[in-house]
Amino acid sequence: MIGNQSGRVQFDERGNAIWEWAVATGAYGREVSTERLQKLENPGLCLAEDAPTPSQRVKANPLGAVKGYNPYDSGKLAKPPAAPRKNLKKLSDWLKLKKQAAAKNEPDTE
Repeated sequence: MIGNQSGRVQFDERGNAIWEWAVATGAYGREVSTERLQKLENPGLCLAEDAPTPSQRVKANPLGAVKGYNPYDSGKLAKPPAAPRKNLKKLSDWLKLKKQAAAKNEPDTE
């Protein structure tokens, strides 16, 4: 074996990177044994259960839209609150009443 090197990276016929194990000085092989895999195990490593989504990693920045845009410190910009909806039916009724009142207050020109 060569020093601390356990092998080298090579590329197969489709261009995918593969690992070739050092079996002797200058000799490499692609076969994997259980013994070699056990040497790679580290009991301190574990898989993370729930990684944060990209939107959860971004900090909120409510002043970003007020003080200006800084691409390095922009954060998640706050959206302005939506304007309250207007009741167009009530507006239409009010305009009809206003027209009726104006028609009653006009003197007849006969």
